[in-house]
Amino acid sequence: VPVVTTTSKDEFVYSLNSCITHLYQDVPIEKQIPRELIIAQAALETGWGKSRFANEANNLFGIRTWNKEEEYLLPIPWTKWPGWGVKKYNARCESVMDYVRIINELWAYEELRKVRDNNGDVFEMADKLENYAKNPNYTVLVKAIIIHNLGRYDL
Repeated sequence: VPVVTTTSKDEFVYSLNSCITHLYQDVPIEKQIPRELIIAQAALETGWGKSRFANEANNLFGIRTWNKEEEYLLPIPWTKWPGWGVKKYNARCESVMDYVRIINELWAYEELRKVRDNNGDVFEMADKLENYAKNPNYTVLVKAIIIHNLGRYDL
């Protein structure tokens, strides 16, 4: 499994892209999520891989667990289980696989899947991520990262 590194923005993007390539060997094309969307969300959720959740939990997407028996982190300064925690993974690439599963299975992303199934572009898919975060500008931020940051990479 490729290692996703967070030492620089370039390394983050290229190593995350290698992880996606590795994972997509076993993901049918009709279930794949555009690389730009995955990388943009990981960048937004972790500050280009610099966040505590990325580095202590190998979680690039802020994926939560509601199972107290799974390994998790709590946001600082919380010390008591509030009913969820940020899920811990053994490797960052594992969180990418879980993200792809979540987008493909959860009801909240059914509209995104419809756009994908109808050959919509990455920006149309990004518009369907309104349920991913509480920030009302989340979809705008994801699209801005794709437009302003990811165009210079060969993905």
